[in-house]
Amino acid sequence: MNKWTGLLLVVALGSAILLPGCERSATSDSPVASGDANRIIENGVAVHLTGYPIVDRPITLKTVIVTSFKGDYNQSKFFQALEKKSGIHLDIRQISVDNRDKLNLMFASRQYPDLMLRADPSPFQIETAQNAGDIVPFSSLLKYAPNWTKLLHSNPAVKKAMTAADGNIYALGLVQQNNVYLGIRDQWLINKKWLDQLGLQVPATTEQFAYALAQFKANAGKGDIPKDAIPYYFRWDQYVGGQLDLFGGSFGILVPDENYVSVENGKVRFQALNPEIKKPLAYLHRLYEEGLIPPEVFTDDWSAFYAKWGAKPEIAGSFEAYSNPNPDVYVPMLPPKAEGVSRQLYRRQTWIVRNNQFTIFNNNKYPVATARLADLLADPDWTVQELYGLFGDGTKKNDDGTYDILPESGTEGEFPNVDGISAMTPDLAAKLRYLPGNSNADRAGAVAMYEPVVAPLDMFFPDYVAYSPDDRDKLTQLQMNVKEYVRQTFIHWVVNGGIEQEWDAYVAKLKSMRVDEMIAIMQKGLDAYSK
Repeated sequence: MNKWTGLLLVVALGSAILLPGCERSATSDSPVASGDANRIIENGVAVHLTGYPIVDRPITLKTVIVTSFKGDYNQSKFFQALEKKSGIHLDIRQISVDNRDKLNLMFASRQYPDLMLRADPSPFQIETAQNAGDIVPFSSLLKYAPNWTKLLHSNPAVKKAMTAADGNIYALGLVQQNNVYLGIRDQWLINKKWLDQLGLQVPATTEQFAYALAQFKANAGKGDIPKDAIPYYFRWDQYVGGQLDLFGGSFGILVPDENYVSVENGKVRFQALNPEIKKPLAYLHRLYEEGLIPPEVFTDDWSAFYAKWGAKPEIAGSFEAYSNPNPDVYVPMLPPKAEGVSRQLYRRQTWIVRNNQFTIFNNNKYPVATARLADLLADPDWTVQELYGLFGDGTKKNDDGTYDILPESGTEGEFPNVDGISAMTPDLAAKLRYLPGNSNADRAGAVAMYEPVVAPLDMFFPDYVAYSPDDRDKLTQLQMNVKEYVRQTFIHWVVNGGIEQEWDAYVAKLKSMRVDEMIAIMQKGLDAYSK
């Protein structure tokens, strides 16, 4: 949603969803000395600068998270343990990833909580809030966060990723320098139980894949294959669970996300203009025409996708996901290779830092206490527990300083999926031991399996490229129009065909939509970042 839509929503909705008690105000009174070198007073509350709890009496911070998590963060054992340790209660309001209008309204109205954890706001929203003075720069609070100070000093790449153009660090990010996480985006899974029933091997080519899918459909209702079997399932153009690895992994056309942008020899490549993209689109049309792809792939939201790939008994023949929901049924599959493809380019994750995961707004009455909470989350023990579960529930700390990541066996309330900050450095990641039965043990095996076909990092457009305000405004508008036109056209070709006859007109339309200017702005940003 663009900024004008956001403003219209403000008029239409008023304050219907605003957080109570979170009216915008000036930054709270500065902390004052207490006569004790180890504490200061913030709005009548003593904040300890070392040790725990952080505060001498409980305080509450109103918090927002945008998430696909289906449980209630307020019931999470992790947040309960964090409150017990710190004395700080997070009153968490969850916004679904499928209903981001609520987040857009929050920024448009400037009605902020005390703290925002993971929300993935747009760069425009963050920049606007920064310029308006609505965000407390974390740079001014680093002296209260020694764990973060140490990390930023020892890891220049992390510091560069978090630092804004004016030299300030406004918000902290989730540092995730763990190859089990970064090595691939999704595993491409196939139903081995169905393959075994039909006497088929795991497909190695796109022709074999199409044949296996056809057999899944032909045998629906027989044996382990249910009547409502979905041979091939995905969410169109989605970074998580999309069909994008078919483009790169099978046909050699790297498409990292819905922007269709990759980098070749330092040059921005808009793959939606690459004539080679016609081949995977024609292949998808063939699968759709044969009834091997359901029309819901273009319309299902995250909840529907989650329900289908996690269904028991299983109803999906092949799909992509970060974790394998049932290793007894599904196995990771190398991307089936199309004829004539010399180099397969499978996707990896590139977010060594996911920015704006811990943003303090200026109506927060306890910024120093909040900074200390951020520092606690960067402690190695708490980083491990945040990502993988509390000690005794999801993890175990060993006497030698290593951490066992235990098999998942609990409910959503017991395992964190916290969507906040953490500091998973390579040194800490090397201390993790994923035990059999943990989904990351299976994922670690998949990461190793995919390594020969994963695209090199320099082929991905960097996540941290910055633009001038003028260029950002232009790029936002151009991308919005171009992406929507590409999306609708590609879906049309998958459903109805006609790509060869209509390709030239499609390219001409993109040119008229100033696609070349869009590419030039991105190239300018890439060049500046690279220097």
